[in-house]
Parts: sequence; structure tokens; C-alpha cells
Amino acid sequence: MLAHHLYFTRTAFMAFVIFFILLTNSANARQTPDPGLVSLPQPAQTEPLPLGTLRDSNGQPIAIPSEPQSAFEYSAPTITPAEPSKTQTTKATKKTTKPAKTKKLTRKQQLASREQVANNPNCRWLDQRMSQLEAQMRSKQDNASQYHADELSARQQEWQCLKCGAEGPNRDDHSRCQYRR
Repeated sequence: MLAHHLYFTRTAFMAFVIFFILLTNSANARQTPDPGLVSLPQPAQTEPLPLGTLRDSNGQPIAIPSEPQSAFEYSAPTITPAEPSKTQTTKATKKTTKPAKTKKLTRKQQLASREQVANNPNCRWLDQRMSQLEAQMRSKQDNASQYHADELSARQQEWQCLKCGAEGPNRDDHSRCQYRR
């Protein structure tokens, strides 16, 4: 019985609070207009702009160019060639040191020769690496030169296996010929 009495009291109190809130909101609504319905102040009417004029956000006139022009104007800087690099001179000396009478090389000699390099990134890299190893061996005569000599012989075998002196490697040559440490 007491539970029914508390339920009734609680429900009556809630209804009274809701009624009071609705009553105060309707009174406030009558006093203040809805902010969505308030009209914004209108700027003073001035005479319309003539054709061909523009104004920015501050009302200042914007100049319109008479001829179309690009917003992106770029000219490449002029580059003067410097001295030829070492790699270019070494290749030039390789080609110029050939005897005047050229002999047709055998297939085996052509594969071992570094006169021509196949148009392949691996072959170009191998040629550069072998040239670098040869230069290091010429400049140093110490314990490290033995490591360079070992790597150079391995790279020469890889050069021949990849056929870099002739037409270049096939698809399966890369995995078969790669230098393994």
C-alpha cells in the first residue's frame, strides 16, 4: 500500500514539474522572438556597380587585367656544363685505346669484354661496380685489396653469366647468376 502511495506522489510531482517548465518556456517564447526569424540588418542601398568592376570583401575595387595571363610562369635555369666526369672520361679512353684495326670477337670473348654494356640496369650497375673495384685496387695495396679482388672476380663471373657484354640477361638469368655471399 505504501508503494502505491509513493508511486502516485512521484507521478504527481513529475507532472507538476513538466507543467511548470512548459508554462515558463511559453512565457519566454512570447517575450523574445525566435533568432532564426530575426532579419539581419540590410546594407545601405547604393547604386549598382557598372559592368566590368569587382569589389573585394572590404568593398575596395579589384583591378581586372585587360589581357589574359598565366598565374604560373616558369622558365628553366640555364645550366653551363662543368668538366666531364670521371666515368665519362674513362669510357672515352676505353673506346679510344682500341687498335685501329678491329677484329671480330668470338662469342666467349664478347661476353667477357666490357667494351659494350647491354642496355640493362643490372649490367650498367655491374660495369660501374667493377670499374670502382678496379680503381680501389689500383689505389690501395693493403689487406682490403684482397677483398676487392675477390669481389671483382665474383662480379666478372656474374658479368659473363648475365651476358652483359652482348645482348643482356634473360628472365631466369637473374636468379641463376646473382652473386651470393
